[in-house]
Amino acid sequence: MFAKIVNQQTKEVQVVQGAKLAQILGAVEMDVEQAYNGAWYVKGYAPSKPEPTTEQKVQALENETGLTRAVRELVLADGSGASDYVRAKAQEIEALANPLRSVANEIQKGEAE
Repeated sequence: MFAKIVNQQTKEVQVVQGAKLAQILGAVEMDVEQAYNGAWYVKGYAPSKPEPTTEQKVQALENETGLTRAVRELVLADGSGASDYVRAKAQEIEALANPLRSVANEIQKGEAE
């Protein structure tokens, strides 16, 4: 594939279609690969998709299950009648979300002082 390096540090390239256009733009034939974000890089330099943050994981689980914080509180309440599966899923999400709330509370305390 014809490509021209546009960032020497990251090895990001601009892919060019056609030999004539490649020649005009100064592109050369090289092995390239497309990264998770759609950008093209010299083969072996494409960045890996970063791991989702804890907040993103919580959001994804909430979207997937419909177990928002308010719903989780209802599910986890004594005598809720929720199935073991739903209760376990709610507990899984809570285990991820609790540390986030602790950090948010500490930030709020610092701002109030």
